Amino acid sequence: MIKDTLTNHAKYHSLHPLFAKAFEYLQSADLADYDEGKYPIDGNDIYASLSEYVTKSEGQLEGHVEYIDIQYIIEGSEIIGFAPKNGQKESIPYSNERDIAFYEGDYEPVKLSAGEFAIFFPDDLHLPCLKDGKPSVVKKVVVKVRLNATE
Repeated sequence: MIKDTLTNHAKYHSLHPLFAKAFEYLQSADLADYDEGKYPIDGNDIYASLSEYVTKSEGQLEGHVEYIDIQYIIEGSEIIGFAPKNGQKESIPYSNERDIAFYEGDYEPVKLSAGEFAIFFPDDLHLPCLKDGKPSVVKKVVVKVRLNATE
């Protein structure tokens, strides 16, 4: 897992051939004006899902196989639980269609505020959308970058 502000995005371009394009999207788009939904960036190799929600008290760790998540907070703040994948028990088996599995286990809380992003690789289990003190509205975009895509 990586946590940083969007102003430092260039530090991470070398980690994946499509990260520069993903971060270009986050910088160039006026995301505060976007409606909820899925936005193509580069076919199925990169796309964005924008959502607005009220943070919650609990949830389950999730993990992906095909895609890396770049989760960027547009408005508000939330806690994201983080745990390295290390033999945790699956509570809901992996779905190829949705590229997601859910897990049981402990996690470390990581606060993510407006202007900050977190990158979650396939070995980074995460539990997004948790309340930071009390429930609040968050607007967030998750840019999905296909792990094995090449530019």
